[in-house]
Amino acid sequence: MSLVRNERLKLAAGFLNAISIGLIGIAILRPVVETHQASYLTLAAWSGIGLAIHGVAQYILGYLRKD
Repeated sequence: MSLVRNERLKLAAGFLNAISIGLIGIAILRPVVETHQASYLTLAAWSGIGLAIHGVAQYILGYLRKD
């Protein structure tokens, strides 16, 4: 059962990491594709949320069990 639990934790962490990469990507690419000036506060918020979700993914990986 430990192996199944570990794989589920890795899947959850991978899912959260993919979301965080997407949010950080939005923060980086948004100013490139927008024609008007982007708000730096909004860009910082996207980046901060992405980094926070990435931190949660790393925290989840800390619960992996060794056999």
